[in-house]
Amino acid sequence: MTSARPNGEINVGFLSFLKSKPEAGAAPAEQAADAAPSADATAVLLTRTEIVDKRQRLAGYRFGADAPAPVLIEALVVAQVPEFAQQRMALVPLSAEAVAAGLHLPLAAPHTVFLLDRDAAEAAAVLRAAGSQVALRGVSLNQNDADVAALSAAQLVLLSLDQHPLSEFQALCRHLHLHYPHLKLLVDGVATWDEQRMLLSWGASYFMGPFLTTADQADPDAKIDQSRMTSIELLNLLRTDAELPAMIEVAKRDPGMTFQVLQWANAPANGQTTKVTSLQQAFMVLGRNQLYRGLTVSMFRLGGGANRERDASLLEIALTRARFLETCSQLPAASRDELFLVGLLSLFDVLLGVPMDKLVGKMHLSDDIRAVLLGEAGVYRPYLTMVLLLQRDKIAPALDIAGELGIDIDSLPAVGQAAFAWAQASLKYTSAD
Repeated sequence: MTSARPNGEINVGFLSFLKSKPEAGAAPAEQAADAAPSADATAVLLTRTEIVDKRQRLAGYRFGADAPAPVLIEALVVAQVPEFAQQRMALVPLSAEAVAAGLHLPLAAPHTVFLLDRDAAEAAAVLRAAGSQVALRGVSLNQNDADVAALSAAQLVLLSLDQHPLSEFQALCRHLHLHYPHLKLLVDGVATWDEQRMLLSWGASYFMGPFLTTADQADPDAKIDQSRMTSIELLNLLRTDAELPAMIEVAKRDPGMTFQVLQWANAPANGQTTKVTSLQQAFMVLGRNQLYRGLTVSMFRLGGGANRERDASLLEIALTRARFLETCSQLPAASRDELFLVGLLSLFDVLLGVPMDKLVGKMHLSDDIRAVLLGEAGVYRPYLTMVLLLQRDKIAPALDIAGELGIDIDSLPAVGQAAFAWAQASLKYTSAD
């Protein structure tokens, strides 16, 4: 499709995802499997840790759960991780015993990377001979013959930044690059962008940790670019139930926005028998809620240059977060709609490089949304805290909050899986191609 605004266009099909009103606690789509998954597998709460590459792209995820290997592997199959690994990296922890028993075979895919302990040389050799990718953890400078054999069979090494003194960590990176130049380094525990840049200079290829969703040297005097300011102005008009002529006047200031809104309105999902050719028609076809969501998501696509890949990664995280918040509770529909916006807006300060208090001051938001974005106590604060804990693999405190909120804890594995699947499907419709 032709883009009128570089990096800013969202494929029209995406609006069909935003238009739907899910039921609270909605379950994922049925799995196309020959046999129904076991109760143990469907009860597993999977964790997903983002893996970011050198270009700040979300290259994949480390998947895991506190479950025995057979149950974990079945849960990963139910969650369609092998299908995910057809396109992007799926890092899966595995024991040598599981490899020996062939339990890993259902997870084999072009981009599945099996994560083994450093002493699992035989298992690494078996996986390598079968054409699978191998990553090792627990590697140190003190290496024996088994370590050397395992490292020779691996493609990736997982290092934890907080498990070594910094000087020792740098020496380990140098040693691995010198003696195993084929290996790529994945570093866990990266907390800040400064740490990411340091590790990048030391030859790391992939990074895990909260740095991606933190502001990189936020500038209190930073300004929002004009396209995004126009979007914010239109969002404010939508939130305040402004009259249609006022919204049309704002949209007309940006030809790219006019083009995009018309594209959305003419999407097949809207069922128009005649082509929509005016902004007035388009606004009426889309409705305020659908347009608001579409414009909010489009903010992640308006950037360019060095931040384009990072913005796309943030969009993926925000969509998963927003959908989870929208579907995890039994709250009224209006509250679930606001929780969806909380999930998206919670990363706007990182996206725009503007302090949240300054950003919130420019947007017309409900008091409840404003409070949670500013880190204040309020009705939505526990929900956002819960999802942030889950996204950082802190399951126990997240479940404690869920219990306090009256959320059905047994439903969370299905809700989490459905939110992730929805976000992945949505991303197919948000490219600027």
